[in-house]
Amino acid sequence: MTPRWQPSAPIENLRQRSEILWKIREFFRHRGICEVQTPVVGSNTVTDLNIESVHLADGNFLQTSPEYFLKRLLAAGMPSCYQLGPVFREGEAGRWHNPEFTMLEWYRLGFNTSELRQEVKELVELVLGPCNVSEYTFRDFLFDEFQQDCFDQTDEELHKVAQTNGYKADDGRSDVLDFLYSLAISRGSDSRYFVLDFPAESSALAQVFEHDGHRVADRFELIVEGLEIANGYNELRDPIELENRMENDQKLRQQLDRLRVEKDNRLLAAVEGGLPQCSGVAVGLDRLVALAIGAEKIQQVLSFAHDQI
Repeated sequence: MTPRWQPSAPIENLRQRSEILWKIREFFRHRGICEVQTPVVGSNTVTDLNIESVHLADGNFLQTSPEYFLKRLLAAGMPSCYQLGPVFREGEAGRWHNPEFTMLEWYRLGFNTSELRQEVKELVELVLGPCNVSEYTFRDFLFDEFQQDCFDQTDEELHKVAQTNGYKADDGRSDVLDFLYSLAISRGSDSRYFVLDFPAESSALAQVFEHDGHRVADRFELIVEGLEIANGYNELRDPIELENRMENDQKLRQQLDRLRVEKDNRLLAAVEGGLPQCSGVAVGLDRLVALAIGAEKIQQVLSFAHDQI
Protein backbone atom coordinates (compact mmCIF):
# COMPACT_ATOMS: atom_id res chain seq x y z
CA MET A 1 0.00 0.00 0.00
CA THR A 2 1.31 3.45 -0.90
CA PRO A 3 2.16 5.36 2.27
CA ARG A 4 0.34 8.60 2.93
CA TRP A 5 2.78 11.24 1.78
CA GLN A 6 0.58 14.33 1.59
CA PRO A 7 1.00 17.18 4.09
CA SER A 8 -1.04 17.26 7.26
CA ALA A 9 -2.45 20.72 6.54
CA PRO A 10 -4.32 21.87 3.43
CA ILE A 11 -2.09 23.98 1.22
CA GLU A 12 -4.41 26.97 1.67
CA ASN A 13 -3.90 26.78 5.45
CA LEU A 14 -0.14 26.79 4.95
CA ARG A 15 -0.42 29.80 2.67
CA GLN A 16 -2.41 31.66 5.33
CA ARG A 17 0.17 30.60 7.93
CA SER A 18 2.88 32.18 5.79
CA GLU A 19 0.97 35.47 5.67
CA ILE A 20 0.63 35.48 9.45
CA LEU A 21 4.37 34.89 9.89
CA TRP A 22 5.09 37.87 7.67
CA LYS A 23 2.74 40.04 9.76
CA ILE A 24 4.46 38.95 12.96
CA ARG A 25 7.93 39.73 11.65
CA GLU A 26 6.73 43.14 10.49
CA PHE A 27 5.22 43.73 13.94
CA PHE A 28 8.63 43.29 15.55
CA ARG A 29 10.55 45.10 12.83
CA HIS A 30 8.47 48.25 13.33
CA ARG A 31 9.27 48.12 17.06
CA GLY A 32 12.99 47.71 16.48
CA ILE A 33 13.05 44.25 18.07
CA CYS A 34 15.87 42.12 16.68
CA GLU A 35 15.23 38.62 15.32
CA VAL A 36 17.83 36.05 16.38
CA GLN A 37 18.42 32.35 15.85
CA THR A 38 19.75 30.06 18.56
CA PRO A 39 20.58 26.32 18.49
CA VAL A 40 17.80 23.73 18.60
CA VAL A 41 20.29 21.28 20.20
CA GLY A 42 22.00 22.08 23.48
CA SER A 43 24.12 20.34 26.10
CA ASN A 44 21.63 21.47 28.78
CA THR A 45 17.88 21.84 29.10
CA VAL A 46 15.24 23.09 31.52
CA THR A 47 14.91 21.46 34.94
CA ASP A 48 11.19 22.39 35.16
CA LEU A 49 9.13 19.36 36.25
CA ASN A 50 6.26 20.37 33.98
CA ILE A 51 8.39 19.98 30.86
CA GLU A 52 10.11 16.86 29.53
CA SER A 53 12.93 17.27 27.03
CA VAL A 54 13.93 15.02 24.16
CA HIS A 55 17.23 13.44 25.25
CA LEU A 56 19.50 12.56 22.33
CA ALA A 57 21.83 9.58 22.12
CA ASP A 58 24.91 11.81 22.33
CA GLY A 59 23.74 13.24 25.66
CA ASN A 60 22.49 16.54 24.25
CA PHE A 61 18.89 17.78 24.28
CA LEU A 62 16.49 19.18 21.74
CA GLN A 63 15.55 22.55 23.17
CA THR A 64 12.10 23.03 24.71
CA SER A 65 12.44 26.80 24.34
CA PRO A 66 15.13 29.26 23.25
CA GLU A 67 14.93 30.86 26.73
CA TYR A 68 18.37 29.92 28.05
CA PHE A 69 20.18 30.93 24.87
CA LEU A 70 18.24 34.18 24.53
CA LYS A 71 19.07 35.16 28.11
CA ARG A 72 22.74 34.51 27.45
CA LEU A 73 22.50 36.85 24.46
CA LEU A 74 20.79 39.53 26.56
CA ALA A 75 23.46 39.25 29.26
CA ALA A 76 26.08 39.76 26.53
CA GLY A 77 24.48 43.01 25.39
CA MET A 78 21.82 41.99 22.84
CA PRO A 79 18.95 44.51 22.69
CA SER A 80 15.28 43.46 22.88
CA CYS A 81 14.99 40.40 20.67
CA TYR A 82 12.77 37.55 19.53
CA GLN A 83 13.03 34.08 18.05
CA LEU A 84 10.46 32.35 15.88
CA GLY A 85 11.23 28.70 15.29
CA PRO A 86 10.89 25.03 16.25
CA VAL A 87 11.06 23.66 19.78
CA PHE A 88 10.59 20.13 21.09
CA ARG A 89 8.91 18.45 24.06
CA GLU A 90 8.85 14.76 24.85
CA GLY A 91 5.48 13.03 24.73
CA GLU A 92 3.35 16.06 23.94
CA ALA A 93 0.89 14.88 21.30
CA GLY A 94 -2.81 15.56 20.89
CA ARG A 95 -5.33 17.92 19.39
CA TRP A 96 -3.43 21.02 20.53
CA HIS A 97 0.01 19.48 21.02
CA ASN A 98 2.76 18.16 18.78
CA PRO A 99 6.23 16.99 19.95
CA GLU A 100 7.76 19.55 17.58
CA PHE A 101 6.02 22.89 17.44
CA THR A 102 6.72 26.52 16.64
CA MET A 103 7.37 28.96 19.45
CA LEU A 104 7.51 32.73 19.27
CA GLU A 105 9.52 34.01 22.22
CA TRP A 106 10.64 37.55 22.89
CA TYR A 107 12.30 39.66 25.58
CA ARG A 108 11.82 43.37 26.20
CA LEU A 109 14.52 45.27 28.05
CA GLY A 110 13.13 47.62 30.68
CA PHE A 111 9.56 46.34 30.35
CA ASN A 112 7.43 45.28 33.30
CA THR A 113 4.80 42.58 32.86
CA SER A 114 1.99 45.10 32.44
CA GLU A 115 3.79 46.68 29.48
CA LEU A 116 4.55 43.26 28.03
CA ARG A 117 0.91 42.17 28.36
CA GLN A 118 -0.10 45.21 26.33
CA GLU A 119 2.36 44.23 23.59
CA VAL A 120 1.10 40.64 23.63
CA LYS A 121 -2.45 41.98 23.33
CA GLU A 122 -1.47 44.06 20.29
CA LEU A 123 0.26 41.12 18.59
CA VAL A 124 -2.71 38.81 19.15
CA GLU A 125 -5.11 41.45 17.85
CA LEU A 126 -2.96 41.75 14.73
CA VAL A 127 -3.45 38.02 14.09
CA LEU A 128 -6.95 37.39 15.46
CA GLY A 129 -8.57 40.80 15.31
CA PRO A 130 -9.68 43.10 18.16
CA CYS A 131 -11.48 41.73 21.19
CA ASN A 132 -12.06 42.80 24.78
CA VAL A 133 -9.34 41.34 27.00
CA SER A 134 -10.09 40.82 30.69
CA GLU A 135 -7.53 40.42 33.48
CA TYR A 136 -7.79 38.24 36.60
CA THR A 137 -5.35 37.42 39.33
CA PHE A 138 -4.88 33.67 39.77
CA ARG A 139 -6.47 33.98 43.20
CA ASP A 140 -9.60 35.74 41.93
CA PHE A 141 -9.85 33.50 38.88
CA LEU A 142 -10.14 30.37 41.03
CA PHE A 143 -12.37 32.09 43.59
CA ASP A 144 -14.84 33.10 40.87
CA GLU A 145 -15.12 29.46 39.80
CA PHE A 146 -14.98 27.56 43.10
CA GLN A 147 -15.83 30.22 45.73
CA GLN A 148 -12.70 29.20 47.61
CA ASP A 149 -9.57 31.22 48.40
CA CYS A 150 -6.81 29.00 47.06
CA PHE A 151 -4.10 30.98 48.88
CA ASP A 152 -5.62 30.72 52.36
CA GLN A 153 -6.76 27.09 52.19
CA THR A 154 -4.76 24.21 53.60
CA ASP A 155 -3.53 21.39 51.36
CA GLU A 156 -6.29 19.15 52.71
CA GLU A 157 -9.00 21.72 51.98
CA LEU A 158 -7.69 22.21 48.43
CA HIS A 159 -7.74 18.44 47.88
CA LYS A 160 -11.37 18.29 48.96
CA VAL A 161 -12.33 20.99 46.47
CA ALA A 162 -10.45 19.20 43.71
CA GLN A 163 -11.92 15.80 44.58
CA THR A 164 -15.42 17.27 44.51
CA ASN A 165 -14.63 18.26 40.93
CA GLY A 166 -13.33 14.85 39.83
CA TYR A 167 -9.69 14.89 40.91
CA LYS A 168 -8.46 11.35 41.61
CA ALA A 169 -4.75 11.67 42.37
CA ASP A 170 -3.04 12.29 45.70
CA ASP A 171 -0.48 14.83 44.52
CA GLY A 172 1.00 17.90 46.14
CA ARG A 173 -0.45 21.39 46.38
CA SER A 174 1.04 22.61 43.10
CA ASP A 175 -0.52 19.75 41.10
CA VAL A 176 -3.91 20.31 42.74
CA LEU A 177 -3.80 24.01 41.89
CA ASP A 178 -2.86 23.14 38.29
CA PHE A 179 -5.90 20.85 38.10
CA LEU A 180 -8.26 23.52 39.45
CA TYR A 181 -6.76 26.15 37.17
CA SER A 182 -7.16 23.96 34.08
CA LEU A 183 -10.74 23.18 35.08
CA ALA A 184 -11.52 26.88 35.56
CA ILE A 185 -10.13 27.62 32.08
CA SER A 186 -12.30 24.90 30.53
CA ARG A 187 -15.38 26.47 32.12
CA GLY A 188 -14.45 30.08 31.41
CA SER A 189 -16.89 32.28 29.51
CA ASP A 190 -14.50 35.05 28.39
CA SER A 191 -13.03 34.47 24.95
CA ARG A 192 -9.74 36.29 25.66
CA TYR A 193 -8.21 37.07 29.05
CA PHE A 194 -5.00 37.28 31.06
CA VAL A 195 -4.38 35.46 34.34
CA LEU A 196 -1.61 36.95 36.47
CA ASP A 197 0.08 36.78 39.89
CA PHE A 198 0.43 33.01 40.03
CA PRO A 199 1.32 31.20 43.29
CA ALA A 200 5.04 31.38 44.07
CA GLU A 201 5.41 27.61 43.63
CA SER A 202 4.41 28.10 39.97
CA SER A 203 6.96 30.86 39.38
CA ALA A 204 9.18 28.95 36.91
CA LEU A 205 11.92 31.57 36.26
CA ALA A 206 9.80 34.59 37.19
CA GLN A 207 10.55 37.05 39.95
CA VAL A 208 8.45 36.66 43.09
CA PHE A 209 6.93 39.47 45.16
CA GLU A 210 4.50 39.83 48.07
CA HIS A 211 0.88 40.79 47.44
CA ASP A 212 -1.84 40.89 50.10
CA GLY A 213 0.35 38.89 52.43
CA HIS A 214 1.14 36.12 49.94
CA ARG A 215 4.19 35.48 47.77
CA VAL A 216 3.19 35.47 44.11
CA ALA A 217 5.03 35.16 40.82
CA ASP A 218 5.23 38.17 38.52
CA ARG A 219 3.93 35.98 35.73
CA PHE A 220 0.95 35.91 33.37
CA GLU A 221 -0.78 33.68 30.87
CA LEU A 222 -3.04 34.66 27.98
CA ILE A 223 -6.02 32.39 27.38
CA VAL A 224 -7.86 32.57 24.06
CA GLU A 225 -10.94 30.44 23.37
CA GLY A 226 -9.96 28.11 26.24
CA LEU A 227 -6.37 27.65 25.02
CA GLU A 228 -3.19 28.84 26.69
CA ILE A 229 -1.54 31.00 24.04
CA ALA A 230 1.15 32.94 25.93
CA ASN A 231 3.18 32.55 29.11
CA GLY A 232 5.27 35.50 30.24
CA TYR A 233 7.07 36.88 33.27
CA ASN A 234 9.38 39.43 34.79
CA GLU A 235 12.65 37.56 34.50
CA LEU A 236 14.51 36.29 37.57
CA ARG A 237 17.96 37.94 37.68
CA ASP A 238 19.32 36.62 40.98
CA PRO A 239 21.86 33.85 40.15
CA ILE A 240 21.69 32.39 43.69
CA GLU A 241 17.91 32.10 43.60
CA LEU A 242 18.08 30.68 40.07
CA GLU A 243 20.54 27.99 41.17
CA ASN A 244 18.38 27.19 44.21
CA ARG A 245 15.34 26.68 42.00
CA MET A 246 17.28 24.40 39.67
CA GLU A 247 18.56 22.35 42.60
CA ASN A 248 15.05 22.06 44.03
CA ASP A 249 13.81 20.85 40.64
CA GLN A 250 16.58 18.25 40.60
CA LYS A 251 15.56 16.93 44.03
CA LEU A 252 11.93 16.64 42.98
CA ARG A 253 12.92 14.91 39.73
CA GLN A 254 14.92 12.37 41.71
CA GLN A 255 12.00 11.75 44.09
CA LEU A 256 9.68 11.18 41.14
CA ASP A 257 12.23 8.99 39.30
CA ARG A 258 12.29 11.42 36.38
CA LEU A 259 15.17 12.16 34.02
CA ARG A 260 17.97 13.93 35.86
CA VAL A 261 18.77 17.30 34.32
CA GLU A 262 22.01 19.04 35.24
CA LYS A 263 22.10 22.74 36.03
CA ASP A 264 22.99 24.93 33.08
CA ASN A 265 26.18 26.52 34.39
CA ARG A 266 26.50 28.72 31.31
CA LEU A 267 23.11 30.28 32.03
CA LEU A 268 24.01 30.72 35.69
CA ALA A 269 27.27 32.43 34.71
CA ALA A 270 25.43 34.71 32.27
CA VAL A 271 22.91 35.77 34.93
CA GLU A 272 25.71 36.34 37.41
CA GLY A 273 27.51 38.39 34.78
CA GLY A 274 24.50 40.68 34.59
CA LEU A 275 21.17 39.85 32.98
CA PRO A 276 19.48 43.23 32.45
CA GLN A 277 15.99 43.87 33.79
CA CYS A 278 13.58 42.48 31.23
CA SER A 279 10.27 40.71 30.77
CA GLY A 280 9.84 37.83 28.36
CA VAL A 281 7.00 35.83 26.88
CA ALA A 282 6.55 32.66 24.85
CA VAL A 283 3.64 32.24 22.41
CA GLY A 284 2.43 28.97 20.93
CA LEU A 285 2.47 30.04 17.29
CA ASP A 286 0.70 26.96 15.89
CA ARG A 287 -2.25 27.44 18.24
CA LEU A 288 -2.46 31.12 17.36
CA VAL A 289 -2.48 30.35 13.64
CA ALA A 290 -5.08 27.62 14.12
CA LEU A 291 -7.39 30.07 15.91
CA ALA A 292 -6.83 32.69 13.21
CA ILE A 293 -7.96 30.44 10.36
CA GLY A 294 -10.61 28.49 12.24
CA ALA A 295 -8.76 25.17 12.35
CA GLU A 296 -10.03 22.54 14.80
CA LYS A 297 -6.57 21.25 15.76
CA ILE A 298 -2.97 22.32 15.24
CA GLN A 299 -2.28 19.46 12.83
CA GLN A 300 -4.35 21.43 10.32
CA VAL A 301 -1.74 24.20 10.29
CA LEU A 302 1.41 22.02 10.35
CA SER A 303 3.04 20.99 7.09
CA PHE A 304 3.79 17.54 8.49
CA ALA A 305 2.52 16.60 11.92
CA HIS A 306 4.13 13.94 14.13
CA ASP A 307 2.24 11.03 12.53
CA GLN A 308 3.36 12.13 9.05
CA ILE A 309 7.13 12.22 9.55
